[in-house]
Amino acid sequence: MAGDVKGRRRYHSPLRAEQAGTTRRRVLAAARELFLARGYAGTTVAAVAQAAGVSPDTIYVALGGKQGLLEGVLSLARFDPEDPAQRDQAHRRDEIGALADPHQRLRRLIGLSCQTLARISPVHAVLRGAADGHPFAAELYARMLELRLQLQAGNLQTYLGSSLQPGLTLEQAAEHYSALLSPELYHLLTVERGWTTRRYASWVTALLDRDLLG
Repeated sequence: MAGDVKGRRRYHSPLRAEQAGTTRRRVLAAARELFLARGYAGTTVAAVAQAAGVSPDTIYVALGGKQGLLEGVLSLARFDPEDPAQRDQAHRRDEIGALADPHQRLRRLIGLSCQTLARISPVHAVLRGAADGHPFAAELYARMLELRLQLQAGNLQTYLGSSLQPGLTLEQAAEHYSALLSPELYHLLTVERGWTTRRYASWVTALLDRDLLG
């Protein structure tokens, strides 16, 4: 008997894994809609489960409850390999490096950042609201800020590099870029003030072109 148990192999079903992935996406899609409509405090695991057609236990096992739902929704907004628009963004990012003019590279990079902000900003507003009363959300908010700085520093190094004006460090450039292309400022101007994304991108481009490239 002991030999049978020891030699037993864990069963793996590709179909079951695919079904689990589909269920997870359905749950996160339902969570996103409810978070945007009701906020973090007004959304319950039970409500998400009902909207997704699953049991609350399924959510707790797969995502760890409401905190996991928010993290999952934010993560999917940042990067979803099944989203055609995000795959197109990756292709356009590759094209930026082929441009000879750093001013054009910066303009195109800002355009991609604005597309990302349009997708992330609504979920980020939910996170900001949750951060006021939930320590985990405040920690996640700080972690997202640091991650954004790191990613933007990497992008600036890759696409602008030595084109940054003398005396401006990469860290400073990333801080300036991050401040102007933040979910908070994007939300303020495009939602609360009613700017179009094109107007926002043009304004940021004019400021950063002068600030980063001189």
